[in-house]
Amino acid sequence: MIRKDENLIRKEIEEFENGFPDGVYAIPRDPKAPRVKVRALNDYCKEKGITPEDLTAEEMEQFLERK
Repeated sequence: MIRKDENLIRKEIEEFENGFPDGVYAIPRDPKAPRVKVRALNDYCKEKGITPEDLTAEEMEQFLERK
């Protein structure tokens, strides 16, 4: 037997999902913002044994693609 609160939760989920008919839950990227070369950044950090937070501004710049 399904409880009333479970029915309410299901209804709320369905209403939320109806707000996204194409299934995308993302905010569009700012076209003026640089793109990050994520794979290259990940490889670099693995090689150096660091996390992206540990990069200097100069190191990070090599992974940014500006248009």
